Amino acid sequence: MFSQRHGQISRLTFRLLAGTLALFALLTARAARPDAADQVFFREGVIPKLRIEISPPELARLNKDNRSFVRCTIREGDDFIYSEVGIHLKGAAGSFRPVGDRPALTLNFDKFREKQKFHGLDKLHLNNSVQDGSYLNEHLASVIFNAGGVPAPRVSHARVWLNGRDLGFYVLKEGFDSQFLANHFGSKAGNFYDGGFCADVDQRKDRKLGRGTNDQADLKALVAAAREPDLAKRAERLDQTLAIDQFLSLVAMEMMTAHWDGYARNRNNYRLYNHPAVNKLVFLPSGMDQLFGDPNFPVFDSMGGLVTSGLWQLPQTKLQYRDRVSHLLTNVFTAEFLTNEIARVHARVRPVLAEINEGAAKNFDNTTRDIQNRVLARIAGIQKQLGIQPMKPVTPGPNGVLKLAKWQAQVDAGEPKMADAADQAGVKSLEINLDKPSRVVASWRSRVLLDAGKYRFEGKVATKGVVPLKEPTGEGAGLRISGSSRPNQLSGDSDWKNVTFEFDVPAASTEVVLVCELRAEKGRAWFDLGSLQLVRQN
Repeated sequence: MFSQRHGQISRLTFRLLAGTLALFALLTARAARPDAADQVFFREGVIPKLRIEISPPELARLNKDNRSFVRCTIREGDDFIYSEVGIHLKGAAGSFRPVGDRPALTLNFDKFREKQKFHGLDKLHLNNSVQDGSYLNEHLASVIFNAGGVPAPRVSHARVWLNGRDLGFYVLKEGFDSQFLANHFGSKAGNFYDGGFCADVDQRKDRKLGRGTNDQADLKALVAAAREPDLAKRAERLDQTLAIDQFLSLVAMEMMTAHWDGYARNRNNYRLYNHPAVNKLVFLPSGMDQLFGDPNFPVFDSMGGLVTSGLWQLPQTKLQYRDRVSHLLTNVFTAEFLTNEIARVHARVRPVLAEINEGAAKNFDNTTRDIQNRVLARIAGIQKQLGIQPMKPVTPGPNGVLKLAKWQAQVDAGEPKMADAADQAGVKSLEINLDKPSRVVASWRSRVLLDAGKYRFEGKVATKGVVPLKEPTGEGAGLRISGSSRPNQLSGDSDWKNVTFEFDVPAASTEVVLVCELRAEKGRAWFDLGSLQLVRQN
């Protein structure tokens, strides 16, 4: 009997995937389409200074009922004033603070004044980050989940004052609202639910958005599907009610980031949206301020939650989930991607903290190094659970020199020709050739795991007819490490020249990506393979 059912389930696998991959593609396409707030504010904008003013009568109302909106005025720097902004306190058991302390806040800019927006946003949260002294966890989670095709609110930071009192540095987070749904799903018409505190999907939800009778029939259908005793029928019913492919990515990301307080492990910190285009429920992550705490946090077991448990009993799910974890570890959850993002945020945040006091800035230096080490340890922990042999630290030879032979091509823009054994004037070289004039950003890359210390990356570079792009990361041809900008550059026609790039490795077992790069509109560049080397300087 089981063999017959297993055959039915195997055939259903393709139907299950066909129904969810279309939605997954829609989600990732929407997430990759930035709006004005994303381009100008979240990625490039300065960290705002927000002075919140609440009148005595409104403050009295807020003290009486801190979860209901009252009116306030917000001044952003010296140039912008937002009037009649809705404000209330937020936070759960660990993060809630009263208004006289250092409260976490929700701001709704069009609550009392129609069409008023803040950098394109209707609603945002100011989190006091009392459970995340690094100010980085929610930002990293947002970047990782969105890159993996799971919609998550975008995150930045802010300086905050309340009625003249300096509250300090806050995490600024995009709100879950109709605008968020429209940005990611192209629609805001479906039911949108708050998951509640440690409450599974079989408990009644607070519907934040939606039309018609609030009978929560979509949630009841999902609960019934997850409890269906016949596994073949369960697979079919779950496919009809749940965006399964997206759910597998959400679970993978929660477990990979060691988000112990999410849906997969604790039935907490989640939202649900019934996507009207496919009439399936999509799980969305929330409350991701306590991550990367355990490098060996289990990725493949100890699941909780009715939906997770019901899905994991299907024979095909564990294999699909393992493939998803492997895919994300290779394409999203990488040391290069995460350490680059940490470095980018550090460079943006540190000057603002230094304005508060130098002690806050130095503390942020320490916490940034700590979270980077925890991220790298977590990657190694996941690799161990997958049975992947982690990279081993490389040590330069007796003369402090490590020759570099293994290189991979990477094209970030344009369509250059890449050759890893080009002959340039009798020299075996890595070549980047702009066969047709266009904007090109391309590189040859080599990954190494290094101990703490000072290093110099060096090699000989030649160019022909290079018209450089003038970008902050670098111009023309040159050498650097990923996540940095480079002062060295060659352009025009240049015979072989020795190029160097010096850098520090702050902690042991740090993965570093060495980059031989061309940023240009036209021309060719060669990198002498025999000369490319890493020199330890201390």
